[in-house]
Amino acid sequence: MPPHDAPIVRDVILRDGSALRLRSPRPEDEAAIRAFFDGLSFESRYLRFHGAGRSDLISRDYANADLDARVPLVAHLGNRVVAVAGYDRLNEPDAAEVAFAVAEDQQGRGLATSMLQQLADVAAARGITRFDAEVMGENRPMLHVFGNAGFGVRRASTGGIVHLALDLTPTDTLATRIDDRTHAATVLSLRALLAPRSVAVVGASAREGSVGGAIFRGIVEGGYRGVATPIHPDRGVVGSTRAVASLSELDEPAELAVVAVAAGEVLGVAREAAAAGVRALLVVSTGFGDTDEPEGRAREEELLAEVRAHGLRLVGPNALGVVTTDPDIRLQALIGRVPLRSGGLGLSSQSGALGLALLGHAAARRMGVSSFLALGNRADVSTNDVLEHFADDDRTTVVAFYVESFGNPRRFSQVARRVSRRKPILAVKGTQPRDGSAAPGRLRIATALTDAALTEALFSQAGVLRVESTQTLFDAAELLERQPLPAGRALGIVTNSGGLGTVAADAAAARGLSLARVSDATRARLAAALPDADRLGNPIDLGVRAGSADERLAVEALLDDDGVDAVLVVHVGLGGDDPETRLGALEAAITERETTTTKPVVACVVGGDGSLPERETRKIPNYRFPEAAVRALAIAADRRAWLGRRLGQEPELERFDAGAAQAVVSAAGEGWLGGDETVALLGAAGLELASAEPSLNEADTVAVLVGAVNDPEFGPVVGVAPGGGLGWAGPIPGDAVFRLAPLTDVDAEELVDGPPALRSALHHGPHDAAALRDVVLRLAALADAVPELAEAELDPVLVSEAGVVVGGARVRLAPPPARDRAKTW
Repeated sequence: MPPHDAPIVRDVILRDGSALRLRSPRPEDEAAIRAFFDGLSFESRYLRFHGAGRSDLISRDYANADLDARVPLVAHLGNRVVAVAGYDRLNEPDAAEVAFAVAEDQQGRGLATSMLQQLADVAAARGITRFDAEVMGENRPMLHVFGNAGFGVRRASTGGIVHLALDLTPTDTLATRIDDRTHAATVLSLRALLAPRSVAVVGASAREGSVGGAIFRGIVEGGYRGVATPIHPDRGVVGSTRAVASLSELDEPAELAVVAVAAGEVLGVAREAAAAGVRALLVVSTGFGDTDEPEGRAREEELLAEVRAHGLRLVGPNALGVVTTDPDIRLQALIGRVPLRSGGLGLSSQSGALGLALLGHAAARRMGVSSFLALGNRADVSTNDVLEHFADDDRTTVVAFYVESFGNPRRFSQVARRVSRRKPILAVKGTQPRDGSAAPGRLRIATALTDAALTEALFSQAGVLRVESTQTLFDAAELLERQPLPAGRALGIVTNSGGLGTVAADAAAARGLSLARVSDATRARLAAALPDADRLGNPIDLGVRAGSADERLAVEALLDDDGVDAVLVVHVGLGGDDPETRLGALEAAITERETTTTKPVVACVVGGDGSLPERETRKIPNYRFPEAAVRALAIAADRRAWLGRRLGQEPELERFDAGAAQAVVSAAGEGWLGGDETVALLGAAGLELASAEPSLNEADTVAVLVGAVNDPEFGPVVGVAPGGGLGWAGPIPGDAVFRLAPLTDVDAEELVDGPPALRSALHHGPHDAAALRDVVLRLAALADAVPELAEAELDPVLVSEAGVVVGGARVRLAPPPARDRAKTW
């Protein structure tokens, strides 16, 4: 959290899809604030001030607020102030009085609710737990704002005035209201990008090599259903269309403007676009944050500020483009040409070049795409926004994306977890170096927190299926889009080659799949139907001469066996039917059983020369190698396992006193805590540190390390690993598993059951798993409640049948990392 007198900047998404910037006012804003109040109608001024009121006094007070005793926010639309809100602290230490006003022509957009939400967030971070407000009884819109924001509200009325008390304590109801509002607004805000009725390409010329010209021709040739117009000062002809000199000359405003001009000209285009009524910008120009130069970063911040000042959404800068294959839109605003078909795969990429490769892979595999966004620098529209769109898009059945970093990992976790419960999400994550991971003085739990470990923690909690390559991404996407999920991990294999069957079985074992135990009834059925088969176990080896009919009988027998969760057909064209006929017969058999079969079937049907059958449509995913098919099945089984996981909840922790913990931290200052301070801090969390070093008796205890780190990007993260016996130096003896705080009871269970070395040790003898989970949950809650807790280790935590003993602890305090992001969604 920044100092209390630091300027406040909050970007919010409104009900109508506009994104506006809220900020704390400066002294030079006094005239604009007064003009706002003076511009209100008599009725609005009367309701705001409970009478005539002095706009000069409140304007002066807001413009010169100290941002501690008084905290105001203003919203601008262009150069005009359109809303003002603020709170004043009361003598009661944890209470403040709140009030706000919104210009008449801006009401109904959710601006008042957004300002109240942001003020409450600022106030809560500064120890305020209650907002008081006095609203005139006839001011029904304002009463509606307070009543529906999601806060707990107490009301009392006297003399026509309604006295309100808002409880700022976070609740599930508040979080749900905020999430629902944000989701709906975000989806609406992206319509101008993904479903525009009109598009203008600024910088489109007939000159050879013109990027804008190529994008415009791609839009037209891609069959765009709306109105597309090239914009260029020379008014030349681009793609058989006469260019218009500027956006302001269009007969009707373009909803989307694609900007392909030099970096120095982009800001001017953005201003012109806002004035012309454009709703969204796609900036393909480079020379911004992508240069990693101070000038480029400053140029990007200036562009974003201009966009926010007018409520526009922005993809880029340095974006490759956007695509939607919806037959009513058919927009291909893209640098480069790729053949596209309509389908259920939603694609997003942070990298433009890799994004184009993703589209190329989809085309080569004859997979249909619903939408595609290459986000570039993500100055505004981010992966989180795209996930919100895919969540509501009925045409998208599988989501896949490439990302290198997360702007707001906690928000990503919230959104992805919600989307994953409805649709599978596949991700390729570029690895990022983590500076300072080996800095002197850091605990082992902190040095173990690599980029890979953080990504694993984030994706595991959110249900995102991480894949190691783009090839694996498409292998899995084909299966997830075209076949049901397996109920478990038991695999049945049908093949015409004993060697390939062994390869498939080995691959299954390596990926955590097991060979299904075929029932005696199934074996008898196979023996009667397939007397010439080489082997009737699992894998079922039909022999080189087996035909399509034999293969169908074997597959149907496995599908009817309750012990089989999925079936893999491995066939190499050594004789008999050609691979195309073989695959067609298999698909026909599965199609006939669609109403009775809920098990996935995948294939590795190839010609003798290793070629794959060419098919325009394919219900059964067909892979060149058995290992790829097994890997895709394992990913599908992972998704089934995540969907079957209990949702969990944050438990109530008795004897946990966040206020007492904060008091210890405030008194201690920065650095390593002493022994008494450590005991006091852990005691506030309900954790007791052993008064003497306990002895490690392997006969009835197991030593565990439980740690927490406040990561600069991800926030508080909790880890569990084998511990004990190594003091405070050297690597952790075994893998650590991490989760992002706050933790649910299910998260704690997964941590305790996580590291193989820890799981093996804990299962060596009787132990109190519930007591260990309680320790994990308490340290996680402490890390979440005390942002100054930089890192902490409890080691050894001795677990026995009788409970746990925390044998040692080290805690370091530091100023919280600066994470005051302007974007709030």
